Amino acid sequence: MTARSPIRRLFPILLLNITGFAIAIPVLPALADALGGSAVDVGLLYATQSLGQFIMAPVWGRISDRIGRKPVLMATFLAAALLELLTAMTMSLPLLYVARFVVGLCAGNVATASALIADSTDARGRSKGMAVIGISFGLGFTLGPAIGAIVGTFAQPGAGILGAGMPFAASAILSLITFMLAAFVLIEPPASEETRRANRVRYRPARITEHLKKAPIFALCALFFVYTVALAVLEGTFFLYMADTYGYDIVEVGFIFAAMGVAMAIFQGGVGPISRRLGDRRMTGLGLAALAIGLALAPLHPSLIYLFAMLGVATIGRALVHPGILSMTSQQADDPRHTGQIMGILQSASSLGRIAGPAAGGLLFAALSPSAPFVLAGILLAIAGAAWWILWARLHPESLAG
Repeated sequence: MTARSPIRRLFPILLLNITGFAIAIPVLPALADALGGSAVDVGLLYATQSLGQFIMAPVWGRISDRIGRKPVLMATFLAAALLELLTAMTMSLPLLYVARFVVGLCAGNVATASALIADSTDARGRSKGMAVIGISFGLGFTLGPAIGAIVGTFAQPGAGILGAGMPFAASAILSLITFMLAAFVLIEPPASEETRRANRVRYRPARITEHLKKAPIFALCALFFVYTVALAVLEGTFFLYMADTYGYDIVEVGFIFAAMGVAMAIFQGGVGPISRRLGDRRMTGLGLAALAIGLALAPLHPSLIYLFAMLGVATIGRALVHPGILSMTSQQADDPRHTGQIMGILQSASSLGRIAGPAAGGLLFAALSPSAPFVLAGILLAIAGAAWWILWARLHPESLAG
């Protein structure tokens, strides 16, 4: 990648965007509480936003296939700025539900960024390019919650932009900066003649089902769904587990998540050489094994050193799986006109996992034991990974050679 590479220019933009998004995650419960919401409302608010992403991600991807990646990224960044400001100013719980749902509807950034990276790389360098997204998530989810917590200390009691909504105003400012950076810094990859012709093709929703009828795409989406469910189980119940088992508070758990985010960003710096040596399939399989083992074994011994070691194994696995799946999915577009939509379908699968994971994790935690969500998520991931490995070998026997 040269200094003028679209990917190099995309990285700081995506990092700022995800940091702004991550600000909202730990402070949304405080805003819901200030508006009279319950713990049930908090879970439903997260699910509502994910539902919006599930509905619109393929549509944003398809729109980016027609008009280009840069205009769609700019539109989603500007929409995020306006909607986060609306969230900050809201003074009623129903309006908060509407705002978070529309935030989800307008979240086409990851699918479009994935398509931009696919446009800018060949198959050999695809995983390294896709690792940029993982690094952005790792660092963004480290910086975002910290910024949200710091800004929250200046908030007044109650809701509103000077109260519990203040961190969302900070998120809106970051999104506006991201929009301006995208406008003046981001480069649109050169469009092929096929993609330019696609700009004149009317959007047909039926293409979503046409793509999913292809076994490789369906298999990758199913795997990404299970992968996201496993991560959502970890994120949704880890605080409960640490508080119940070790007496940790939210600040201490936040430091653990921050360390995991930094570690993932560091590990993903090595994705390019690993992918070139092993191939995307074997790299993804190795990552799935590490993630499944780390999750399933983490709560089985009452030792913090052991727990952190297993979380380290799981983090390495996550660093390998995410870019591997993105890379393989982007290569399933037999026509460059469909890359954005296919990446959008993949992100819809992830959004569905974000809806199912926290609910499943909370249910298992309450009904079975504090360790049950992690053990069962690891087992489910191992089963799904094994099934995908066997199916992929039959569909792509050449991948056995890396």
